[in-house]
Amino acid sequence: MAFDLLRERGVAALTMSAVAERAGISRATLYHYFPDVDALLSAWVGREIGESITAMLAEATTIADPLERIEHLVTAQALAFESQDHRLSAEHFETEAGSPAVRREVAAQLAPLRQFLTDTISEADQAGLLRTRVDPSLGADLVLGILGALRRHIVGRRLTADEAVPIVMELLTSGWFHAQKK
Repeated sequence: MAFDLLRERGVAALTMSAVAERAGISRATLYHYFPDVDALLSAWVGREIGESITAMLAEATTIADPLERIEHLVTAQALAFESQDHRLSAEHFETEAGSPAVRREVAAQLAPLRQFLTDTISEADQAGLLRTRVDPSLGADLVLGILGALRRHIVGRRLTADEAVPIVMELLTSGWFHAQKK
């Protein structure tokens, strides 16, 4: 409901009254659960990202090769960035510069992905699949940073997911990973 209103009105025009009316509940009931629009948006963003990350990680855990796991995560994220709902929410939140509460919620929901990447990079390093030794936590942050840059290009329609994934993987395989055997 809140997302539908966000789609119709944008963040600036989203009000607790409108959300309560659309949900068919009183404003008092809505305020009981969410003190303001920012809290409501933070909860919504957290739920959406959390569900997406959970599904992505569930599939990734079935992939034995750590480098293939990373490619899977890059591909899944690129496809998520390309979705219309993601583009719409990104346009609204970036226009509003994102509140600190929403940014904190995004960071919290990305924590399992960051940890999974850290563990996967550590596994790849132990298997001798990386050219250089990079602290796995730093490596995870670097991959997430690349994904953040990729997101801007996909949301801005300068790249499609199909164009972006090979670019990122070429960057990783030519600079960090040992050449993969096909």
